[in-house]
Amino acid sequence: MLLALVQLSDAGAGGPVNASATVTTGRTALLTATAAVGHPVERAVAGRTFLLGVVQDRQQHWTEAASLYQQAVLEWSTELRVHSSVALERAVQKAERERQRSVMLANLELSRPGQPESVARAMTLERARLLRTKMMVVRANSGGVPDDLYARTRRAFEDALRAGDALPIAVKSEIHLLLCAAHASAGAHAAARLALSQVSTEQQQEPVNALPMAICAAALGDPTQALNFLEAHLRQRLDPFTQRELFLANDWDLLRGQPRFENLFASLARY
Repeated sequence: MLLALVQLSDAGAGGPVNASATVTTGRTALLTATAAVGHPVERAVAGRTFLLGVVQDRQQHWTEAASLYQQAVLEWSTELRVHSSVALERAVQKAERERQRSVMLANLELSRPGQPESVARAMTLERARLLRTKMMVVRANSGGVPDDLYARTRRAFEDALRAGDALPIAVKSEIHLLLCAAHASAGAHAAARLALSQVSTEQQQEPVNALPMAICAAALGDPTQALNFLEAHLRQRLDPFTQRELFLANDWDLLRGQPRFENLFASLARY
């Protein structure tokens, strides 16, 4: 018998991957490697219905996904009444947030002819933001990002950028940084670094860009930079609801458990 160590870097969704498997010498073995996704809050408790919702998100069936997330909320809420735990509370909140996002995506796909250009532009950017979050929840619960979801997310951000000079500099910077994160999460690290290079050093240090910079850094696998920018963003005295939403995001799954990350959200230890 032979213990094989497989390491993939910049190849396929999710970036660097480490995996080990036992194979028999002289035989052909099929090894399936998935990205290291960290510790998503929704995976801290058992939840088949939530995972079924993720499958529908993966296939971009937003209405069906929303229905399954709603069912997951009900199931976990029922269990929570019997067995109270912070992990279950967070799972309920995460399922509800994914339900809301799926509903918003379904609504954004409805045709609305005759919209003002500014409204259409804002909707395009909001769709791109939502698609990226769906990339992250799919990656967190399946170990990879499907090509079609990645391609659609990328196109949505690129469409938002086509407004050119009509976009404020801060919005352009946000788009490039979230596009960086989308590329990196799908394993396209060269494209991610190119997107990051479109944001000047001065703009990277602007407080308004602290959160997208943290998201980009986390996706590129730079925990120190991610925590620096996340800390800067949290210094803006966010309300407890916004802090909770931020904590639940799959962008930070690889940071969970690190003392510095946990200390940033210590006030949410019980909510």
